[in-house]
Amino acid sequence: MKHPMAAAASLALVLAPLAGGALATGTAGAAAAPHVVETMRLVTGHMDGKAGWPRILNSSWTVKKGESVTVRIISFDDGTAPLVGNYMKYDQVMGTTTGKELVAGKPVKTVSDINVAHTFTLPTLGFNMPIPVAPTGKSIVVTATFVPHKVGTFVWHCYAPCGSGANGMGGAMSTMTWMTGKIRVVA
Repeated sequence: MKHPMAAAASLALVLAPLAGGALATGTAGAAAAPHVVETMRLVTGHMDGKAGWPRILNSSWTVKKGESVTVRIISFDDGTAPLVGNYMKYDQVMGTTTGKELVAGKPVKTVSDINVAHTFTLPTLGFNMPIPVAPTGKSIVVTATFVPHKVGTFVWHCYAPCGSGANGMGGAMSTMTWMTGKIRVVA
């Protein structure tokens, strides 16, 4: 029998500062803007007790304007939530420092819309990470880096129809701290 937490995990985002918060640049004695890795954990309905309701734990975090932020997502979700209609554009990686994300270590600019399980999207900041379906019984790691250039509190969403209702955008999809959260950018 599988451990209930391991069997039900869909996504995990890992949070930890790197190298004491600063990375060296090519200039002697100078440091680049701090670099952090932000972490959350997404669990499925059978983990959180609400069938069909995936949930992000630690759905909100704070970073500094101009700080390099890496989002690392470890996904165990082997279910698809194909993108449709106005959401088709979220198969594209957007707003990253390289124009790409790493999927299982390979740089990509897009994930096939029929192979998307979730997205991590900050529309106001122009940042989007499509999260592909993980192989059954295995995980897939997705990583992308962005730099927020404005101060404020920004709502992120999953734009893959992985919730309830006829269009898959109800329930967890429209409930704060489930498949949506807030990123606060401070000066």
